Amino acid sequence: MADVKILISAKDEASRVLSQVQNNLAKTTSIISSVGGAFGLAASVSVGALVAMAKSTVDGLDALNDLRDATGSSIENLSALEDVAARTGTSFETVGGALTKFNKALQIADKGSPTEAALKAIGLSVQELKNLDPAEALLKTAVALDGYATDGNKARLVSVLFGKSLAEVAPLLNDLAEKGRLNATVTAEQALE
Repeated sequence: MADVKILISAKDEASRVLSQVQNNLAKTTSIISSVGGAFGLAASVSVGALVAMAKSTVDGLDALNDLRDATGSSIENLSALEDVAARTGTSFETVGGALTKFNKALQIADKGSPTEAALKAIGLSVQELKNLDPAEALLKTAVALDGYATDGNKARLVSVLFGKSLAEVAPLLNDLAEKGRLNATVTAEQALE
């Protein structure tokens, strides 16, 4: 409950700061526009771009916090997944959906389950993956799948593990396997700020 209050407080603070920035930028735009001509127009376009960028950043941090709450993965690891997704043209929603479904599959996997069988087929253990941060478990699974032949069997394994088709998550899994590690782009402190 305390984490939820902290997140709500951080989100409220970020919204308040964004509002102040927008107000200050609006005042600055008004002053610059009074100078007139092309300079005023260029300044208003630049101010609009700055406001849009600030809002996009806040929204992105909110998405990381939401996914952290849904999966239990760290902000640092989620930011690394977001970075990989951006590089492969995969949406963050696809990353979030795949990670959430994979994490849920791990949580409910028991002896003899389809998830256990799929992981055994690629040389992994359900229990070992359950002990990892969900993003790290995803990375380890991507690396293991990379060594598996791309055919109907691999597509079935991906479907069991991620609840998605191979076509949807292949770019993400391939790039994760190629990188072989997670490189954070945002820290937990930055997300809370």
